Amino acid sequence: MSAPVHAILSGTFTSDGNALTLSLPSGYNVINTKNITDIGSTAAATPVMMASGTSSMNSGSAYRSLKTNGAATIALEETITTGGFTFLDDSGIQTLGASLPITGISQANPAVVSLASTAGLANGDIVRLFSSTGMLQAAGIDYLISGLVANTSFELTNLNSSGFAAAATAGSVREVNFNPRYYPRRRFITNITQAASAVVTTSIPHGYTAGQAVRILCPSAFGMTQINNLLGTITAVTSSTFTLNIDSSGFTAFAFPTSAVAGAGITQAQAVPVGEAASGSYANLLDDATVNQAVSGVIIGPSVQTSGKLYQWTAQKGVSL
Repeated sequence: MSAPVHAILSGTFTSDGNALTLSLPSGYNVINTKNITDIGSTAAATPVMMASGTSSMNSGSAYRSLKTNGAATIALEETITTGGFTFLDDSGIQTLGASLPITGISQANPAVVSLASTAGLANGDIVRLFSSTGMLQAAGIDYLISGLVANTSFELTNLNSSGFAAAATAGSVREVNFNPRYYPRRRFITNITQAASAVVTTSIPHGYTAGQAVRILCPSAFGMTQINNLLGTITAVTSSTFTLNIDSSGFTAFAFPTSAVAGAGITQAQAVPVGEAASGSYANLLDDATVNQAVSGVIIGPSVQTSGKLYQWTAQKGVSL
């Protein structure tokens, strides 16, 4: 059994329809949400009105009540098993999503993945690619997805596979729904330009900022050996690219290895943050490599919220007896 402890937190959020991670102090194990926007509404819609969950329930589960269509009443409570609440002891340690078999990856820019089920995926999600038969050089990397067609295909936004020797014919993907504990993070590299200021493309949004220092790891299989292990300062960024104060105009071109070479074993090209760039005075170069951004709390999934609605949440802490 459990006994209540007088430790209640509350707040509000406006839903955008996507999963939301609510940071809570350690030990909170009850969550309740209520749709404030639609209280008393007679609109012909069935938004989520109330939901609740506890840490003892399976991840993604919840009790949920929808508004009755066209009436200011609430339907009977129902139980859901996906898209509900997931309690986190440590957001830096989570399980990858379910394995989704793929039937192919095209030679294109961007590469297009074909699969029979896109269950649980949406544009902007990150997936990890496993065992991509015929395109092994792309396996083991996390990719940002876009252009999703439900139960048909999606694009690997920052992968240009047009120069690969063959398309993939099998493999699998799993959603990566969490970030590593420390910021800034290592990121996989999918391209580096030959330019006076090298522009690096990462497979997912990198989260770096101008002024940070990174070391580029570019194994010989990726062609641009001259940049391997060089330290550079970021001078400009976009979501998935960053510009370095490294002149790569005379370097050999960056290129993925063949599938056969990858199958024999390779280390992927990576950007490794090492801290902030010193600017003429003493600086702790590890400041930007040791920021722990992991949280405890609860993930409020898409099935217990309706986009555009204002929700009030309350969280409670109890002890088991």
